[in-house]
Amino acid sequence: MSRFDKIEELIDRVPEYSVFVTVDELYARAAQVAAKAPELAELRVVGKSTKGSDIPMLTVGRGPVSILVFACPHPNEPIGAMMTYFLMEELIENPLLREGRAWHILPCVDPDGTRLNEGWFKGPFTIRNYAKGFYRPKPQDQVEWTFPITYKTLSWTTPKPETQALMEAILMAKPDVMYSLHNAGFGGAYYYVSHELPAECYEELRRIPVARGIELSLGEPEMPWVEELSPAVYKTTSTVDSYEYFAKFAPGDPAEFVVAGAGSTEWAQSQRDLFSLVTEVPYFTSPKTSDQNPVARARRDVLLEGLERSREIYGLVNAMLERTKGKLDAGDAPLLWEAVATFVDSGLKSLPSQERWARETPGMEAPATVAQEADSLYIRVFYQMLIASMLSRAIKMQLSAEGAGGDAESGENAGDAAGEGAASELAAVGRELDAAIDGWASDIERNLSYEVVPIRNLVQVQYGALLAVLECRGM
Repeated sequence: MSRFDKIEELIDRVPEYSVFVTVDELYARAAQVAAKAPELAELRVVGKSTKGSDIPMLTVGRGPVSILVFACPHPNEPIGAMMTYFLMEELIENPLLREGRAWHILPCVDPDGTRLNEGWFKGPFTIRNYAKGFYRPKPQDQVEWTFPITYKTLSWTTPKPETQALMEAILMAKPDVMYSLHNAGFGGAYYYVSHELPAECYEELRRIPVARGIELSLGEPEMPWVEELSPAVYKTTSTVDSYEYFAKFAPGDPAEFVVAGAGSTEWAQSQRDLFSLVTEVPYFTSPKTSDQNPVARARRDVLLEGLERSREIYGLVNAMLERTKGKLDAGDAPLLWEAVATFVDSGLKSLPSQERWARETPGMEAPATVAQEADSLYIRVFYQMLIASMLSRAIKMQLSAEGAGGDAESGENAGDAAGEGAASELAAVGRELDAAIDGWASDIERNLSYEVVPIRNLVQVQYGALLAVLECRGM
């Protein structure tokens, strides 16, 4: 009998979900739970968003072990929001979960950004539709990466209002375990943990997604500086780690390459000793993301080819940024344009250091695996396609606002009826960009046969991983 046997019984209680819930639906669930069980639950507002929305935190239970769970630190990642949607109700229904624990849950810590993603929340769930409604803030506006930090030549002292709310929640909850709910877009499942765990715990973390048909991410790590503790399990990364990476591989001041502040774990651990968990699970998965068979090319060559593809994509998008500069002022179009500009500038700036890392790191002459090739040549392109899609979305918003045809969110027919002048130029840029996006998506579809992971399975993995960590830590 395994110490983890109870986990399957608990995660089997997660219901089926066909769509992602909205911010309003999340906050309504929190209010309903607090009203339903006032003797067990308390709802408090810990801060406000940039646009003035309340950011609530639901506390359930009064045990000595404090667990802080927060969703949507990146607003294009609502799987964690679905986990909180389930967990808030489950904590009332299942007294076992409350024994010895106080749960503090922020169902959505970035309501403004999450609302900008709600256009794809109800499906259809394809890489193309996801890209069409995608929004991710520039790093300087991300809740997860704008905590205060001073390190060598790096100084960041301007946390966003949402980050300030999360800082307040951390100070109030005094967590022993902190769970920042993230998810990947395409690939396989993997984890970040702040402290090493016994080998059997790593095995359980891998078993939970595999049992639900979700491949593990066994190719290239998300960042070159992360430390692998076990296959698909990494040490929680920090801004200090990235600074030291750029100090080694990039010219000049490393702070010029670190475009935001500290991460939530980094800051929280400066306040108290805690265990941090991040579970990355994808909307779209492919068997290639876990395939460890070698290909007939060196890992170094595959990496360098992937970086050259990145240079081409960033270069194309950068040219279109120049052609649209100062021309997008409708609604959220400037926000989208600025996010794309920041990601492209940072991406181009980091390419030389990545190339140097690929050329100089020992062992790169070994054959690449199928998983590493998939990451370098296709999954990397997927994420860059998402950035380009934000610019396409901004153009459609502008054309719609100017009456040049189309719907601001769906983009249907945007630019088809464009007249002369600026609208005509914008429409032309939009058509060129959409053609490039279609080409990138087609290349991914040809080379990576992918499946859409059921939302229930994704929630089960995030929930199960937390239960496994609590068991491993004796909590």
